Amino acid sequence: MLVREAREASGFTLIELIVVLFIIAMAAALVGPAIDSGMRTREVRSAVRALASAVRTMQGDAVRTGKVQTLVLDPVQNLIGVDGTDRAISLGEVARLAELSDVSVDSSGVARVRFFPNGSNSGLSVLVDDPDRPEDLGYVVHVDPLIGSVIVLDEQRK
Repeated sequence: MLVREAREASGFTLIELIVVLFIIAMAAALVGPAIDSGMRTREVRSAVRALASAVRTMQGDAVRTGKVQTLVLDPVQNLIGVDGTDRAISLGEVARLAELSDVSVDSSGVARVRFFPNGSNSGLSVLVDDPDRPEDLGYVVHVDPLIGSVIVLDEQRK
């Protein structure tokens, strides 16, 4: 009688273990894509912050030094940098410089924004988004040419 009671109280059945593992697998399958999407969105936002910060830094440097500063945007290599130096920032694997407007673009696709000592600039409007998710949200970084204010707008695709 004692042996029978011990057998009834011991552990889980194989069916119970399979059901629990199935529930865990289903939860992982549902949560995984949401985590990936969040990470991609975070990388795009980080690239937008880096671009806005570079613009503000260039404007401040121009005012502080009294010399014209030039910011270079290279959509082909997905870089932003300072003209005449080796300083460059990669926007990463996820974010891209999608559409450049209100700025002069040379034949190689590189855009240059000039910042003047009086706080003005040559103007810029650029869309930063995720090329693998064109239906998702992108961000437009707009730099006012007269007063140099940087505005970041959400750009919802249709």
